[in-house]
Amino acid sequence: MLPLDKVSKVREFNRSYTELLGLLNKKVFDTNISWQEGRILLEIKLNHLINPKEIATTLKIDKSYTSRIINRLTKQGFLQKIPSPTDSRSVQLKLTSSGEAMANDLDRKSDDQVEQLVANLSAEQQAQFYQAVETINQLLFPGK
Repeated sequence: MLPLDKVSKVREFNRSYTELLGLLNKKVFDTNISWQEGRILLEIKLNHLINPKEIATTLKIDKSYTSRIINRLTKQGFLQKIPSPTDSRSVQLKLTSSGEAMANDLDRKSDDQVEQLVANLSAEQQAQFYQAVETINQLLFPGK
């Protein structure tokens, strides 16, 4: 079992970073969509995930919850469901033009957020920050 002070440090970082990124806000970057909805749009745009099951698996969220989010995005006009050419029980997802615009906006605002995050750090501090992020990624997500 980890020492309590180590656990507390990680949890403190998680709380602070969550707050810093605004992840507890109801909507992402002052848009009309939730963080979950935004993440699904970005997964479709950036990783070309078009199958609802792939999205649920990648994001580690329940398939029925994923389906509800996809339905909301479809009703909002951000996604289009296309019948799968190989499986009549399945659909493929495609960003509409407004979905593409929203995904591009979220992607740009995410980049801006990172730039603002490190803007007040010196070049040396930025290098330390990037190295720390890289180390955390290598330790927690090997092979990614």
